[in-house]
This record gives sequence, structure tokens and C-alpha cells, in this order.
Amino acid sequence: MKNLKVTLCLLIALFPCLTIAAVNVGIAKLDLNDGQRMAWDGKHQRPITVHVFYPTHVTPPTPIKLGLPGEELFAAGNAIWHATPAEEKKLPLILMSHGTGGSALQMLWLAEKLVKNGYLVVGINHHGNTAIEPKTYAEGFVLWWERSRDVAVVLEQISNDKKWSPYIDPTNIGVLGFSLGGYTAITAIGGITDKARFAKFCNSDKRDFTCDSQVEFPNIEEEFNKVKDSEIVKASLKRQHDSYKIDQIKAAVVLSPAVVQSITDDSLKGITIPVSVIVGTQDTVALATSNAKRVASLVSGAEYAEIEGAGHYTFLAECTDLGKAYVKTLCTDPPTVDRAQVHDRVSGQVLSFFNRTFSYNKALHQTSR
Repeated sequence: MKNLKVTLCLLIALFPCLTIAAVNVGIAKLDLNDGQRMAWDGKHQRPITVHVFYPTHVTPPTPIKLGLPGEELFAAGNAIWHATPAEEKKLPLILMSHGTGGSALQMLWLAEKLVKNGYLVVGINHHGNTAIEPKTYAEGFVLWWERSRDVAVVLEQISNDKKWSPYIDPTNIGVLGFSLGGYTAITAIGGITDKARFAKFCNSDKRDFTCDSQVEFPNIEEEFNKVKDSEIVKASLKRQHDSYKIDQIKAAVVLSPAVVQSITDDSLKGITIPVSVIVGTQDTVALATSNAKRVASLVSGAEYAEIEGAGHYTFLAECTDLGKAYVKTLCTDPPTVDRAQVHDRVSGQVLSFFNRTFSYNKALHQTSR
């Protein structure tokens, strides 16, 4: 014991400034495409832009804000564009799907927590239904299962990418989605879509706000009627009942999932991987009774958690003062809710779920006990 004490003293004396390098979040943008499908304009292959969020030791991180220059509406988080990745090693991969009309950067607050704890996160921006594109398409807001196909294409291409494949642990792959991204995550693990089922629900007295036009595309019905007879739409409609299950995905987190009434009972019951469902108690957009609770009740062993007071849009990025003034629907939370605190709590729950499911960060678990 005496010798051990002497050794420790010597080490402290010799290396007084020895510290562990800080882990920050790097962002890289990749422009992928699906050669098997056309873009909604019918002129080229379907684009799938992704944002890769990865560990880096580069400092300092800078605030990432969303909106036009000088007119930013959201403060997404802190990261570094095109930073040099940290040392090469296999990391669990989380595929992330945004909500209606959103973007991967809107979910940076979640990616930050995961990346800083040793994960690689790939955020998928769904063509025609994302804020990063100059134009939105009615098809992208109605034909939801095309988002499901995006997940499989991205996983295949990122797994074969010379730069990023060395960082991917193929045995630990998860999916994470918010709102319509929650639907996307569910279909990526075996959920099957049936829009006739959804139409029946919307014609009943149990219908919820997901049956109506959303704030991101208020005239959706009118615009979709203009293109509903196009060949590209007809081809897509034939694919709605297809299975988009990705066998490599071993765990899923769904935040305030939407349009769950479009997913068949049998397919939900057939999901066998671990699933965590999180929803706000004040979600008036995708009501828990018809969405989150349905997933939790039909998926065997699913975890279910409610965030007291949180609304649907509480899970979006924090808003700037300009955002609070001009996009009040997306930026106004119940008076008792602090969006930053909700983000911290939820991201911690998401990290804990993936850590437990993947048996990852064991030393971290033991230290925290």
C-alpha cells in the first residue's frame, strides 16, 4: 500500500495537467439519394440529405441557430461544422427522424446528449417534408411511408461510406423519431401502414388533430388534390402496405408519435425489439390516447413515460426571442414548463434507454450508482 501511495504521488507530480479531452459535437452534411425512387418533381433521383453528428475534440463549439441569417427562430444547440472526428472506434449508431416539416438540426438537443456519451447519430431530412429544402411538397406530407424507405437507404449507404463506416458498430443500431418521425421509427421496426384504417379513425368521434392540416402546411388537402393522380403518387400508394422493417435496428425511441392510428394492430403486436415511448401530458396535437399509449399497449414490453406539462412542440429546439414572437404555435409552452429542462430530462432518458439496451457505457452506469 505504501508503494502504491508513492507511485500515485509521483504520477500527480509528473503529470499535474493531465486531463481528459472534452467531447464536443461535430456536424457533417451528406447529400445522398435513392436510385430506386424519383424526387417529387419527377426530374431526378430522390434526394436524402443527412446530418451526421459525431464526437470531436475540437473546441470551442458554437451556437447552431435555425432560420434566415439575422432572423433565426430556433437555438438548436452547440456544435462545430466539419470538425475533425475524434479517434476512430466503433460507436453505437442512432438513426434519427424529424417531425412534420422539420429537420435533423431541430433535434440537435437530443443528438448532443448521445454524441457526448459516445454515440454516432445520423439525422435524416425527409425530401418534400423538411425545412432545409427550398420547397415542400404535398406528397411528402401525405405519403408518409416514403420516409420509412429513407431510413433503410441511409443505413445502407452510411454503413458503406469509407469515412463513416469505421465508426459504426453494426451490432448496436437504434432509431429515434419525433412526431411523424415517431411513426417513421415505428415503421422501420415492423409497423405496417393502412391509410384506410386512419381514414376510419378520422371519420370517428375519436379523431385527433393529426387528422387535420398541420401548421407546417395548412393548405395540404388543396395542394395534394392537384397531384393525387400523378404516376409518382399512384406508384407510392401501391407501396403503403409494404414492410419497411430493418432487421439491423435493435432498439427504438419514439417521442410524441403521430398518425399511429394508421399502423395496424397486428404489426404493432409483432414488434419484438425494445421500444421506449415518451410523450407530454399536454400534447394536444398527437394525443397520447390515440398515439403514444396505443404503441405502448400493443408493443410487448414497451416502456412508457409522460413528461408532466410538456406539449407537442416542447420537443422542438429552444426558440429565440424572434421565434417566440413570430412562430408562437411552435414556441409557446405551458407556463409551468421550461423547454430546456424538459430537453435535459428527456435526452437523459433516451441515453439511459439506449445504454441499457445496448449494454453500453457500463462504467458510466457503475459510477453513477
